[in-house]
Amino acid sequence: MNKDGNSNKEPFQGIETLILTGPPPPLDAEFKRKDFAPVFARNGLGLGRCFGGKSGYRSSHPRSIFIPNANVFSRKHGKIWWGDLDLHNDKAALEKIAQQLRTRLFVLCESDGRFEQAEKPHAEVIKTALWNTGGRAHVPGRRGFLKRSGLSPTEAAFLLRLSPGRFDRRLEPQVALEIARRMIRFEEIFAHIAAKEGYTKWGLWWTQPNAKLTGRSPIQVLRSGEALDFSVLTEPTVGIFFFAMRYSLMTRL
Repeated sequence: MNKDGNSNKEPFQGIETLILTGPPPPLDAEFKRKDFAPVFARNGLGLGRCFGGKSGYRSSHPRSIFIPNANVFSRKHGKIWWGDLDLHNDKAALEKIAQQLRTRLFVLCESDGRFEQAEKPHAEVIKTALWNTGGRAHVPGRRGFLKRSGLSPTEAAFLLRLSPGRFDRRLEPQVALEIARRMIRFEEIFAHIAAKEGYTKWGLWWTQPNAKLTGRSPIQVLRSGEALDFSVLTEPTVGIFFFAMRYSLMTRL
């Protein structure tokens, strides 16, 4: 102690300062400049708006299509808005905003558009979108899907459990996006499997005779009303296990 009653020891002795280098972590778009917030606000969608409790809102609005902490993306600008949405009531406002911004808007749930997901590529936005503006539209990516797979529209519709003609018609956004998600799941799984077996297009795995099926093709087996045991036809993996489980539950669109 010195004569003033203070310690003679230097403060924070032995503590080192660490300087972090490298690129900063991605900054969620909801913490960036809100260039588009006034456009949304003028149409009744204030940035970060909150309806309160989820169960309470749903019980008092039984016809709602409630998406808590929704995220709105566009192709050119990425994430541009977030907050509670009720698509039953808010579709018209979102369509009007899209016209004013001259861009199509995509609505994602909270977990698919926040934090590290806020900077995702637009292809991933389409993959996880729940709804988009622009009214009825063709299934996004359908032509590329048919070209890469080698499947005919009729074969693809059968495998994806779609009603005939779905690929050729304009559909409600939520239906078109669900079909796009199914196409992505199929291609992610079977492009790899088909390549390992030497097929130039992954759809041939479905349409060519298979020795394990007594010379029938997998699509012929499904058309006959029989179930496919994917673990017998392919190398059993976690991916094929979850695909088989989802496929067994897939409803017809």
